[in-house]
Amino acid sequence: MSDHSFAARTRRYEFPNGLTLLVLENHANPTVSVSGYLRAGAYFNPNDKDGLSSLTASMLNKGTARRAKLEIAESLESAGARLSTGSNTFTVSIGGQSLSRDLGLIIKTLGEELREPAFPADELEKLKQRVIAGIKEDQDETRVRAYERLTQLIFLQDNPFYRKPADHLISRIESISVENLREFYGRYYGPGSMILTIVGDVDAENVRGLLEEVFGDWQGAPARQFDLTETPLQVEAKVDVVQMRDKANCDIVIGHASRLRRSNPDFLAARIANSALGQSTLSSRLGLKVRDEMGLTYGINSSFPESGIGDGPFTIAVTVAPQNIDQTIKTTMEIVSDYLTNGIREDELRDEKSSHTGAFKVGLATNAGMASQIASAELLGLGVQYLDEFPSQIASMTKEQVDAAIRKYLHPEVATTVIAGTINQ
Repeated sequence: MSDHSFAARTRRYEFPNGLTLLVLENHANPTVSVSGYLRAGAYFNPNDKDGLSSLTASMLNKGTARRAKLEIAESLESAGARLSTGSNTFTVSIGGQSLSRDLGLIIKTLGEELREPAFPADELEKLKQRVIAGIKEDQDETRVRAYERLTQLIFLQDNPFYRKPADHLISRIESISVENLREFYGRYYGPGSMILTIVGDVDAENVRGLLEEVFGDWQGAPARQFDLTETPLQVEAKVDVVQMRDKANCDIVIGHASRLRRSNPDFLAARIANSALGQSTLSSRLGLKVRDEMGLTYGINSSFPESGIGDGPFTIAVTVAPQNIDQTIKTTMEIVSDYLTNGIREDELRDEKSSHTGAFKVGLATNAGMASQIASAELLGLGVQYLDEFPSQIASMTKEQVDAAIRKYLHPEVATTVIAGTINQ
């Protein structure tokens, strides 16, 4: 292993309370970036409290037992430092940046927010109103409505990728109390499921000492794990329409359960397969045909959204004028069918390998990029060595591997198609 490899340069510490710390010293400039995760996302929401995990995470910087939110914000701003927490499907994410000399400020503030949140009632009410307003605003977006409906048709209601109807979400959020936040916090927040990565102009042992000082005696909730069964592929194709008034354009989302997660050995092959098909509106097969040649849309793309810890859907999303719906769906299905039959071309594979490797290296050019990738690799069980191995894994990818992934993960014959907009039926 090279002394310049990420694996050789990254120090990994496991604290007695379960906290995992990874530190990479980078003395190129006097800055530092922090990235991390707690297993406390929406996956753990009680059945009758949708939105609870997100509200809990968003309330962490709204005041602690020691300070009000403005005091906390002013102390960070005066040093030009940033600290944020947010919730997604599975985790609470942590991010921070500062000058190296202010790392102590970042970590001590994070410790205060994670260990002593006050959950002030007035701040919760304001936050709930903002969240509800955002949900209502999203309901006017045709793409949001189409994707929401797709998930309701391909996943069961207890699946973490199932999007609840807006009125259901709003009523649940309205019912959430400070006591609910405190209960959720007490059950899921603790160092046992916490990962923290720090990259920058620091000394690894000094950072370990700082974390020991701030988090060493924190016990909190026990470590939490995910128990996810694979969503089976649908058995037949479906079409559904979401009628919306006064929309000039419609959004079409075509998809099915992907059965793809990061732990699958062919994950990278599947990502390359999708990239050539439709990741970029400008250069992919779907974009070149549906957008450029036929002029049916300004934008079309395919993706595996949320295929990481769990297996989210595979989707193709496109915005079109109502009169172009049938032609767009027909052409899109023909492109996917041809891709399944003939596989990826060698020139496409070469371009995608170059693009993936280049984007990965660019992403590692900053402290923030390195911290994010290291934290993600730890969360997904890949290890820091993944950052060293990724370029060679991509370089060795063969057409046969990508073609096998295409045929394993793309199934237009059983895809569900949802059209949202003003449609004359």
